[in-house]
Amino acid sequence: MSGQGFLLDGADTIVRVDDGSRAVAPFLGHPVWTFLPEARPLLGPVLDEARQVDGEIESTIFYAGGSVDVRVVPVGACLAVRLERRTELDLRTLETLAASLRSIEAELAAREHVRRDRRAPASPQALP
Repeated sequence: MSGQGFLLDGADTIVRVDDGSRAVAPFLGHPVWTFLPEARPLLGPVLDEARQVDGEIESTIFYAGGSVDVRVVPVGACLAVRLERRTELDLRTLETLAASLRSIEAELAAREHVRRDRRAPASPQALP
């Protein structure tokens, strides 16, 4: 998954794949959830937020045994998505597993402060 870039339409269908994103290429024309099964609860809110604020969103999520940096940028009616793998679980021994879990925990904690709060919905009723 490291270094994967693609463009999503409004229905979360992959409509373009960056050069070098060979893992994504077979899923061109399919929903991103086919490429990233079970990622909707993690990645879906990031995509929704990028559409709502119409601006770049960066986040770090835990997916498929590791931490993944996610960068989403609106491009017209589409979203440009870039995924970069940061850490992975090392299952060779109990010690390597513990070390990789600590590393992933540190990665997620370090990025938590970077996440922006969602904008509050505007309401004309809130005006005096």
